[in-house]
Amino acid sequence: MFPVRYGLEMMSVILDYGIDSEAKALLLLALSMRDRNNQREMDKVHIQKTIKYFEHMQQDNSIDFSNFLHGGVSYELQETLETFEEYGLVENVGSSRYPKYALTEEGEKGAEELTKKRSEEELRRLKFAKLQLNDLNFDETLFFMYMLLPATRENSIQFERLNKKRKILVQKLFLKGRINSDIASEWLGIDKQTFLDSLPKGC
Repeated sequence: MFPVRYGLEMMSVILDYGIDSEAKALLLLALSMRDRNNQREMDKVHIQKTIKYFEHMQQDNSIDFSNFLHGGVSYELQETLETFEEYGLVENVGSSRYPKYALTEEGEKGAEELTKKRSEEELRRLKFAKLQLNDLNFDETLFFMYMLLPATRENSIQFERLNKKRKILVQKLFLKGRINSDIASEWLGIDKQTFLDSLPKGC
């Protein structure tokens, strides 16, 4: 049943829509932030991974994530996204085949309320997570998170495929500034100079 507004009285969006869980709050906040390309839209993978990255930085387990299939995925977040779309807080601005989600005007109001309730450090970390991931492609995003959080790849259906492209993916992440040469060489199991020498000429 959808929330109802009576007369001219405008209640809190947070109260109206029952935004009472960490998954609901973080979903709205993540969609309200801009990435490196000044975009706010996110697909399902980037929503999931951005919030997982944030929880990792917070050392918090408020949201239950599963390490099966794509690894580091929360069914609670998926259900929340579907509910918010039904409520009109979030809309698909992509296509049926490649959905991307953005806040509606009502969703923006909810995000504004939530921003006032979170600490600057929490908002900074969530913003950092989105800046790190949202403009990466599907493979880059998954690989980055699998390497950052090894437990998420244990039962993943994607890691074996991505691991075969490890060298090129590490190079791309380095060239995009998401990892430094120390991390890149560690992920490849080679020394730093050998990694730097392996980069395409002119980089």
